[in-house]
Amino acid sequence: MPYLIYVPGGPRPYITNDPRIFMDAKSWNWPCESRPYADSFCKALRREEHLRFESARRTAQLEQCWMTELERRKKPAITARTRTFKVPAKHSKHDSVLDMLVGVKELELDN
Repeated sequence: MPYLIYVPGGPRPYITNDPRIFMDAKSWNWPCESRPYADSFCKALRREEHLRFESARRTAQLEQCWMTELERRKKPAITARTRTFKVPAKHSKHDSVLDMLVGVKELELDN
C-alpha cells in the first residue's frame, strides 16, 4: 500500500511503501495519507517521477529527511532552565548564611 508523505517545506509529496516512515511521519503530525495501490493519483505520481528519472533520488531524499528528523527528535532538548551560575567562593558581609550563624550564636548565649 503506497503512502503519500508531505515533508514540511517540500513542494510535492513523496511516495513510499515503507510503513515505518509513514507511522513516524504521522506521529510527528506531518501531513500524510495511505492510498490503495491502484489509486489514480499514486499512478500519476509514480509515472511523473519515472519520466523525470527521479524515483530512486526521491526515495533517498525521503529516507534522508526521515533519518534527520529521527536524530533531531532523539537529542535532548536544551531549555532555558539549564544554566550554570557562578557561586561566590566567600560569603559577603551581609549574606543570609552569615546572618543566620550570628543569630544562632546569639540564641545560644541567651540560654
